[in-house]
Amino acid sequence: MKKMHVMFISICVLVLLAGCGSKVDDSTAQTYISKAEEVVQMLNNGEYESITEQFDDTMKASLSAEQLAELEPLLTASGEFKAIEKQSVEEKDGMKIVVLIANYSEEKRIFTITYDANDKIAGLFIK
Repeated sequence: MKKMHVMFISICVLVLLAGCGSKVDDSTAQTYISKAEEVVQMLNNGEYESITEQFDDTMKASLSAEQLAELEPLLTASGEFKAIEKQSVEEKDGMKIVVLIANYSEEKRIFTITYDANDKIAGLFIK
C-alpha cells in the first residue's frame, strides 16, 4: 500500500511538472535523453541497484531496488525491447523532465524520468 501511495505521489508531481515546462536547447536535450535512455536500458537489464544509485534522497527513501524490481513483470509482458521511438525534454523549476516512448515487441511503454538540478533522478514513471 505504501508503495502505491509513493507511486501515486510521484505520478502527480510528474504530471504537474510536465504540464508546465519549457523546451531546452538541443545540446541539453541530447544530454538528458542519453541519461534517460541508459536508465531504460538498465531497467530492461534488471540493473535496479544501478538505477537507485542515481536517485535523489527523496527517491532513495521512497523506492528501493527491490521495489523497483517489481516492475520486471510489466517490462517482460511488453516483450523484447526494440528502440526508443520518440523523446522530448522540458525544463520546469530547475528540473529536466525527459519523456521517452519505447517500442517493445508486444507494446509501447512511456518512460518519464525527472532529473533535479544535481542531475539526480527525482522522478520515475512508467506507463
